[in-house]
Amino acid sequence: MKKDSQYMLKCLQLAEQGRGEVEPNPMVGCVIVAGGRIVGKGWHQRYGGPHAEVEALRDAGANARGATLYVSLEPCNHFGKTPPCTEAIIDAGIRKVVIGMPDPNLAVTGNGAQRLREAGVAVVEDVERERCEALNEVYIVNTVHRRPFVLLKVAQTLDGHVAALKGTAHWITSEESRTEVHRLRSIYDAVLVGAETVRKDNPSLNVRHVKGRDPQRIILTRSWHLPLSAAVFSDDLVDNTIVVTSKKSARSNASHITRLRKRGVRVLDVTTDMMEYASLKSALKQLYDEFGIRSILVEGGAEVFSAFLRARFADRLDIFTAPKIIGQGRAAFSALRPLHLSDAMRFRVEDVLHMGEDVYTILRPQPEE
Repeated sequence: MKKDSQYMLKCLQLAEQGRGEVEPNPMVGCVIVAGGRIVGKGWHQRYGGPHAEVEALRDAGANARGATLYVSLEPCNHFGKTPPCTEAIIDAGIRKVVIGMPDPNLAVTGNGAQRLREAGVAVVEDVERERCEALNEVYIVNTVHRRPFVLLKVAQTLDGHVAALKGTAHWITSEESRTEVHRLRSIYDAVLVGAETVRKDNPSLNVRHVKGRDPQRIILTRSWHLPLSAAVFSDDLVDNTIVVTSKKSARSNASHITRLRKRGVRVLDVTTDMMEYASLKSALKQLYDEFGIRSILVEGGAEVFSAFLRARFADRLDIFTAPKIIGQGRAAFSALRPLHLSDAMRFRVEDVLHMGEDVYTILRPQPEE
């Protein structure tokens, strides 16, 4: 129903206010409606604090009895840091519950909705589900796959190049696009690039154009041709830098690693994959388990983009396309070499936006058949 969607969108607006405060928990919003008006609202405000439903029930007070509760995520039906929300809903006399998306934890999916139905509460599910899942895309991947959520950010020309043949001294995209990238950096736990990007661009990989926290900085390398003068190894945020390499490469570059560690750089050595590169699977697992990194923004270059796609670790692809043609250059995914068009990786377009003079496209991988 149209009204259900409108109230669920309000839940999502409320849930967004918890960003940066509730992680690793999901962002959740809730409204309670009686007599055609909102009588209570709430959102999960901080990790370990009351859930959105409890906040909304407190706000509604006695008006909750006989009302309809809208919530963006299936109410929990288990004891965690807080008691089950299902019992609070039932005790408050809520008549109907409208749910945006199920709990992604396969061990508890459906338990909350089932408990409510058993208590005689009417339940409607999957209202604006795609929007609800998009809001908590990081939480979903963390919960289902036990690894960081990975977003590939590509800034390219109209003909698909991320750099001219002689380097990347000039910005490809507009100031508005660059500001959006800094906003993304501010909400992601880490930003990742390859050693080639460090050598050629000397990026700071911090947040400058918007207010927000600086992410961890992850550098992938096999060759260890990394200049110690690079910003990521010499600025005030050097403690934020993590170098990921293979165990074989680490053994061959022990003296270089020692110098970096003395500066405060952390080095993570992982197993190698079939191509003798550091295993992305192993790296993501350790970054998640040992460093607590829940989300990674991958900013290049072409070899790194291709490696994440090849390993099927790209959960989202954000492409900023500038209205420029250079004819020749380095393509964003040049390291992928499918033999046939049928081998192409497929994506679905989620949104297309204007960002200054650029086109900003958000895509997600198509499920494999």
